[in-house]
Amino acid sequence: MGTSSARRGPTGRLWRLAKGAATRYLSPGSAAAVAAREVAARYVAALGEAGKPGPAGALAAFRLTRKVAQNLGAFGCQVDSEGWPAALGAWGLKELAGEPETLAQALSAALEVAGGGLEPAVAHTALVGVLLELREPGPSVPTPGALWLVERFLSNAFHLRLTLDLGESLEAAAPGFVPLRQGLEEIAACIALAVETGRPQTSAPLTPAEWLGLPGWTWVTDTMAALLSRLSSAPGSPDFTSY
Repeated sequence: MGTSSARRGPTGRLWRLAKGAATRYLSPGSAAAVAAREVAARYVAALGEAGKPGPAGALAAFRLTRKVAQNLGAFGCQVDSEGWPAALGAWGLKELAGEPETLAQALSAALEVAGGGLEPAVAHTALVGVLLELREPGPSVPTPGALWLVERFLSNAFHLRLTLDLGESLEAAAPGFVPLRQGLEEIAACIALAVETGRPQTSAPLTPAEWLGLPGWTWVTDTMAALLSRLSSAPGSPDFTSY
């Protein structure tokens, strides 16, 4: 799977602890087994090792991702209020037609923020995955709503980033493909639960303009910060950053 830190290999103390937790997580018969929550917690700590400690430092690793989330929120809001054709038209895709994968790829390209490297690649993959779950609303296909789209995207982006960074350790420790898949699914479920139970107190944007402006940036940032904080700390759990 490789590592997402290709330009500077993650070799610091917290990165070693994160990789060690990933190894113990899937090692058969490990005497010091860890839960999916600890893998995520140690990963959050590792992301912040080069800057501010803990969730505050990890948040900086998702700056472009949060901008993409704003665009996705604006699109979802437009679908809710104006309908599917008008929402596509607002992003230059009025005449788009084709299979769901074609639509997802084109819409993802329209919603993304220009840039190269790891984070845009992760954002693109996570965004396409979310958009493939989205179907043109109809009598039997209600729109999922902007908040669901944004939360799902942020959750997917974090999970994908973790998988890329800790993938070598996870893959090397897993006794086979099925345990590896199950382990990744448990981590994904842990992340999704953190999103659901850690929603920020700030009011969500109500219009596409708000999504694209300061209210959108604030809400997305608060949502991502809450996700990282929820993953890295829980009642009765140790402070993994201090190990």
